[in-house]
Amino acid sequence: MELRQIFLKFFDKPVFLKARDQSYSAKHPYYKLFDTEIPNSLQVIVEGFQPKPTSLAQAIFKEQYKYSFAASIGNGLLADIFWFAIMDDKITKDPQKGVYVVYLVSYDGESIYLCLIQAVKGAIKSAAQCEEAIRRLRGSRKGIIERIDTRLGTLSEKYAEGFTKGTIDLSLNDEKNFFTAKAYQEAVLYSKKYSCDNVPSEENLRKDLRKMMKIYGHYRTSLRNEIQR
Repeated sequence: MELRQIFLKFFDKPVFLKARDQSYSAKHPYYKLFDTEIPNSLQVIVEGFQPKPTSLAQAIFKEQYKYSFAASIGNGLLADIFWFAIMDDKITKDPQKGVYVVYLVSYDGESIYLCLIQAVKGAIKSAAQCEEAIRRLRGSRKGIIERIDTRLGTLSEKYAEGFTKGTIDLSLNDEKNFFTAKAYQEAVLYSKKYSCDNVPSEENLRKDLRKMMKIYGHYRTSLRNEIQR
């Protein structure tokens, strides 16, 4: 499945609103999409970015850059924010740890963000927990962005062009407490927003993802002395 096809499934407003109102179960209209179809599609797309292992050196390179793919509409309960992620196995295989690339679907289904994000650890169940999580995420965000910008600044290709740094807007309203979703908004390092009324071509969506994966790769390199080999 192509990225644009995935986007259009969420931007089908009647289907999305119906999905938002249904409880989490294997019968949910998005269950199969998130359980297998999106992770499998992301794997094919990202593997297409990698050099073909035509030599031992390239095979070793590919072995060093392994990724895990995950997607979620919830765990027992339907989540406020649906997401699908790409994780560098040297950094994290768990979306509650580390830094990774993720697509976040806004609560109203009007937009999707491609993000490099810090992990939000577990469900946040109170205003106090939310405030503490946001304080922590904002505190670490500046340092991580500076670390990446330092590396990107030495390159001729401007990978970060077209991306925004920092907080995003997931269209949360006042109908409920969006504690975890509010933390997601503040956990973002770099992002690009796609709106339902202006979905880019598949080629451009893949170009953006490839650029974000390059940024992610430079974050990985900046951690060289911290990553256990």
